[in-house]
Amino acid sequence: MKRWTVCAMLCALAGSARADNLMQIYGIVDGGLAYVTNVAGAHVWSQTSGVAQSNRWGLRGSEDLGGGNRAIFRLENGFTLNDGRFSQGGLEFGRQAFVGLQSNRFGTLTLGRQYDFMTTNLAGFSSGMLTPSVFAFHLGDLDRLGAERIDNAVRYVTPEFSGVQLGALYAFGGQPGSLSSHSAFGFGASYHAGDFKAGAAYVQIHDFTAAFGIGTTVLGAPLVGTSSLGLLPRFQTFDKLTGSGFGASYQAGPALLHALFTMVELEQNGERASLHIMEAGVKYLITAAFSVAGSYARSTLAGMGWNQFVAGADYLLSKRTDVYLNLVNLRASAGVQAQLFTLPASSSSRQTVLSLGLRHTF
Repeated sequence: MKRWTVCAMLCALAGSARADNLMQIYGIVDGGLAYVTNVAGAHVWSQTSGVAQSNRWGLRGSEDLGGGNRAIFRLENGFTLNDGRFSQGGLEFGRQAFVGLQSNRFGTLTLGRQYDFMTTNLAGFSSGMLTPSVFAFHLGDLDRLGAERIDNAVRYVTPEFSGVQLGALYAFGGQPGSLSSHSAFGFGASYHAGDFKAGAAYVQIHDFTAAFGIGTTVLGAPLVGTSSLGLLPRFQTFDKLTGSGFGASYQAGPALLHALFTMVELEQNGERASLHIMEAGVKYLITAAFSVAGSYARSTLAGMGWNQFVAGADYLLSKRTDVYLNLVNLRASAGVQAQLFTLPASSSSRQTVLSLGLRHTF
């Protein structure tokens, strides 16, 4: 009995000594069923992985260095639930992998594979996050709201001052003899005051590789995804991608009103094509556990247009488990194959997906 008492006391002392340090294992497990009206001319029923949020598990931690300073890290793996494989092209920690320093006074500096500010500052105003449905993100996720990452990135974010926070990012290309090849840089700003939130972002990526299809050809590059997850049979590289945007939301009682504008410019051999996207929607809390959402997005590119309608419902079974039902409909210009994000292209200018799923967080 004395031996167990001493062990318990030692464990308590060890926990107290490490109280300022933190290490967590966390994750999301999300799966369901989906019905797509048109994939290469056929209706498709499938078991889906990560519709509300992509499946992941990760490690994150911090160590108190004193004086309001901390060492931080995050390693986050993505996987597909239906077959257990790694996502992000088979990378072990493809979602995030970074280490850094965080200071109450000076802000946060991190190094590694990270999100740019298009994701961190604007995604929260999009229907892809608020419905929630991965299919509700925009064409091929060219505006990078659906969690796109940048390798070899150095990212700095200021402390928050009167609701304002600023940030900057630079990614080294790693190409001998060239500073610009495969490099990237970006900026971001966010603001909140009471029920109002706003964000802005900018990113420029040299030698950008497009992996997902949008159902048409851009600057001579065929961007029609026919492979699994809507991936292109052959990835297309552009000389440069420049993305920018701003978004805002306002919580009016049980209704969250949100709006978003993004612009993407692709450049190839001196020619440019600009994609403009406007989105607006509302998420309404019917009860503490039950919410509904709806939105509309209009996209235009080189004389072509897309109209996207999104509706969804989400019910919390507990603080960590919910069920959802989502409908996303895309209507493209004549002659353009409709293609929702992460789905293979339709044979026509229309495509609709209905999804029912279960999400658990830990």
